Amino acid sequence: MCTINLDNIQESYIQVLQAKHGDALILCCNKSDKRGVIVIDGGPSPNPRFNPFVKEVENCLPVDLMILTHFDDDHLVGIKDFIERHQNDVPFPVKRIWANCAKHVDFDTSEDLSSNKASKMADILCAISQKTQFDWEGYRLNGFVDDTITFADIDIINPRKDLFKYFIDNYKEEYNVGVTEENLSNKIDTDSDINIDMRELAQRSKTLGNPNKSSELVNMVSLSMIIRCDAFSVLILGDSFPQEIYLSLIERGYSKENKLQVDFIKMSHHGSANNISNDLLDIIDCDKFIISTNGSKGYKHPHREAIANVLCHPERDYSRTIHFYFNYPLETIINNREEALFNFELDKCLNFECHEPKEINRFILLP
Repeated sequence: MCTINLDNIQESYIQVLQAKHGDALILCCNKSDKRGVIVIDGGPSPNPRFNPFVKEVENCLPVDLMILTHFDDDHLVGIKDFIERHQNDVPFPVKRIWANCAKHVDFDTSEDLSSNKASKMADILCAISQKTQFDWEGYRLNGFVDDTITFADIDIINPRKDLFKYFIDNYKEEYNVGVTEENLSNKIDTDSDINIDMRELAQRSKTLGNPNKSSELVNMVSLSMIIRCDAFSVLILGDSFPQEIYLSLIERGYSKENKLQVDFIKMSHHGSANNISNDLLDIIDCDKFIISTNGSKGYKHPHREAIANVLCHPERDYSRTIHFYFNYPLETIINNREEALFNFELDKCLNFECHEPKEINRFILLP
């Protein structure tokens, strides 16, 4: 196994925090002489009285842009905890926030629903914006580019306008309030595939995201973007489904002959098999893949099949080494999955390396 040297932190970096089964990233970006900090998602809260995500963000203040990709708990709670903790600060320590879908769905039911948590967070943001100079938006759509951001170029590629409108119009009706959000999540209960060759796994057909399933609809409208600065470029996919990302990239002129080139991809939905596809990978030129999960909650993330797609999609150049960056030690992930992820006898010919963190509560990728 390879490891990242964290001794010399450069001006620009991607920090993938340990957020259990969720996502939480801090990006420090430089463009020419401009420098800025972007926070993307906040993970779940491992401890209601103390969220280490909040402390990590406080080490980077002020934050130039804070992004909530969607309101599932494993992306939302840390952001919400930070905002509640600092809501009375003057000035507020975040210059702008994109809180995707935070104020578009509200239920008169349990406060434990993540949609209600997001709505209450939006109420706090409205109150903050009334008393201090602070910019926040409840959505950003495919094609949006903010020219006022000087330290990075950010191109929003999801959600697409038609799907977002469908979400606004239908999510509340589709949501069965008698079913807990825990059960709405897609847990995949399949036979072990540890002894199946990855080249075979990569050929499996995918289940497309279904907008008529509320749990999938929330993920389908997940805010996704390409972020470029002087030191690195990264495709952030939230929990999006690949067909939406594929369409957005095709519309931008990308293809097998003209691939999107990025340094890193933050894999969608913690490395879930149905949130990646050969078609999408075939139009992207990238050899570094970030996987954010500790393998817990019974989802068995990341899925071996998703790894197989990265390593064995038809346009894969086997002469280039693929790098997987995990924000937890593989031993932790495998113990939580209760199943191995790699069969090194079968997989050793596929030219890849795995990178694991050394430090607790943070993992910095240096371009």
